[in-house]
Amino acid sequence: MTSEQQQSQARPGDGEHTNAPTSPGRVTLRAVAIGLILVPFNVYWVLAAELRWYVILTLNPLFVTPIFYLFLLVGVNAFLRKRAKRHVFTSAELLIIYLILVVSCTVATHDFEINLMTAVAWPRWFATPSNGWDNSLLPHLPHWLFVWDKALLAGAFTGKAQLYRPAVLAMWFAPMAFWTLFIMVIGWSFLCINVLVRRAWVDHIRLSFPITRLPVMLIEEQGEGLKSRTLIAGALVAASLDILNGLHVWYPSLPAIPIRATPLEFPGQPWSGLTQPFFITFYPFAIGLSFLVPLDISFSCWFFYLFMKLQIVAGFYLGYSNTPDFPYISEQGIGAWYAFGFALLFSMRKYLKEVLRVALHPDGSDKDEPMSYRRALIGLVVGAVLFVIFWWQAGMSPWLGLLVMFTYFMLAVCITRVRAEAGGQHTVWDLEPMRMFRLVDSRLLGPGNLTAAAISHWYWRLNRSHIMPGQLEAFKMAKDQGIRLRSLIAPLMVALLLATVVGMWACLHIFYSDGATSKCLGFPTWTGVEMYDGLNNSLTAGYKATAARWSAVGLSALMVVVLAWLRARFVWFPFHPLGYCIGPGLMWLWLPCLIAWVLKLVILRYGGLKLYRRTLPFFLGLILGDYIAGALWSLIGVVVHVPVYELFH
Repeated sequence: MTSEQQQSQARPGDGEHTNAPTSPGRVTLRAVAIGLILVPFNVYWVLAAELRWYVILTLNPLFVTPIFYLFLLVGVNAFLRKRAKRHVFTSAELLIIYLILVVSCTVATHDFEINLMTAVAWPRWFATPSNGWDNSLLPHLPHWLFVWDKALLAGAFTGKAQLYRPAVLAMWFAPMAFWTLFIMVIGWSFLCINVLVRRAWVDHIRLSFPITRLPVMLIEEQGEGLKSRTLIAGALVAASLDILNGLHVWYPSLPAIPIRATPLEFPGQPWSGLTQPFFITFYPFAIGLSFLVPLDISFSCWFFYLFMKLQIVAGFYLGYSNTPDFPYISEQGIGAWYAFGFALLFSMRKYLKEVLRVALHPDGSDKDEPMSYRRALIGLVVGAVLFVIFWWQAGMSPWLGLLVMFTYFMLAVCITRVRAEAGGQHTVWDLEPMRMFRLVDSRLLGPGNLTAAAISHWYWRLNRSHIMPGQLEAFKMAKDQGIRLRSLIAPLMVALLLATVVGMWACLHIFYSDGATSKCLGFPTWTGVEMYDGLNNSLTAGYKATAARWSAVGLSALMVVVLAWLRARFVWFPFHPLGYCIGPGLMWLWLPCLIAWVLKLVILRYGGLKLYRRTLPFFLGLILGDYIAGALWSLIGVVVHVPVYELFH
């Protein structure tokens, strides 16, 4: 991989951008205040839409609501230019507000905080004499991380109950405080890692950061880009589809154009094995986002998704159709991501060695970083220690805690690299403890480790709204706007804390108002089932290590190594190891990725860069139109309290 080879030669003091703005931007008090004021509104909007109505806004790498707010602010700026020029927002101020809202969406989301609130409440409520959890499962759960009063918990599941009673609030306070501490620890640790790798990826090899294209266009062009006829055409196409399909939800007699998930059915063996599940989708925003991805990566993504599906067919012919979990897709993911992570760290060895030298012997070469390398390194060590202590106290053995901590942080680096280089969705949960621990005999692990693995599932699950990539994208965009990076640390961390606390309140408010299992269409029952039914089965039936699972891990790791070697040796080699890592998780997005790849390939082959630049605004318009219309539909649902069109799924 040529980019990694370049990176291995990079030094922290080299390769600064030459196209940075001449007039530096500033993090103003006005921008921070507006951003933080908007956080509670944004958090409640997202959680009410996703939890109450299952209208998804945050499960793709470019979040919907921050783009909507930014679009509105650009409109406000256009008004201010005519009526009150001295109050116009600068590009730096627009960016700061946008980044604060992005941070809030990384925690207040379906894949993170809603999962947490489910995990904390589920075991006590669903423990019954018939499942025997009172004896088999509950005694192993750490008391300090859960709520235990079933009478006070009833209102959260049935609704129409009073949250704001001292006894109810007191029951939730302690576990929420501990989980808030944990979220802040990982958020701070990721920030420190981003400081250590930022210069290599942003300044040296200058990764493309595809998903920043739309917000950067809105911010830098101050609305001028919205006058592009090509962009307007793309936006109208996407918005028209959403409006038509949205009206169809209310008035079924109206026609609709299906662009959301439609299951494919294949009658008869072996092809029926593909439907586990197999969807086709035509999301405009996904086609637009995939168009920004480099051709080799987008090709590899959809190819390896289909490659994984075809392994099921091959398994039928080879006699493995009745083998549980074949073709061991999770185990393949474990091997692939570990290999990719180690390769990434190895390729950065010279750079990281220089970072360590500067941290141990400061020479001022890190003065333009968000914080000094020494402080970032100490902060990372402290965060790692707290991470291990937290899970040690939750029942995990310290040595396994170290392994899990390293794996989680390494995967965060991998996901951040994926976002910076490919911009694609990162549906990743293969490396989580519940899945990794299945590689060894459950009797060797013991109840404490099995329990800790299960209750960590909520923050490992899928990783689609990950905190760390958003932080690095913030550094990238801020650097391009000439903003002093050290001024970002406090706003980003305060936004994270505020969003975490407000998000917990919002979930509880919705629970006790509408009922988690009564009216909440987006209550993730699947998360509770995965965690606690899986844990109960591990504690009672157990599992054993098998050579087949280990073979899948080893062969997939070898696959990544071979793909990387072939790409480094042969320029024409079409398969990228990133595609093998993230492709199998593109259940909802493989077809938009394929469509965008075909369109981009044709445009570049027959029209060159000139035609590509002319058509690019159309695909940005697809994203913008889909997001604005989708945001408005979700807002109607939240405010008016009615079912509305779902942008995703």
